[in-house]
Amino acid sequence: MRPITTVEEARKRIQSYQGRPEDFQLPISDRLQDPMGMNMALITDSILARDWEPDGYVQDNGFRIYKYKRPAR
Repeated sequence: MRPITTVEEARKRIQSYQGRPEDFQLPISDRLQDPMGMNMALITDSILARDWEPDGYVQDNGFRIYKYKRPAR
């Protein structure tokens, strides 16, 4: 799995995904983990626009794999 290294690349992958959010995995490079959290805020805005919510992450070597789900209604 190749980690994503730019916010733009992450947003494009989120927007173009056509499956269930539970099957989507977003590998984000540790380089995008800025101290203020601005990069992840921008990425999360794209997730929320799809009506998904975060469902945790797994830390790997040099990146995190974020998971998502549909909100409970």
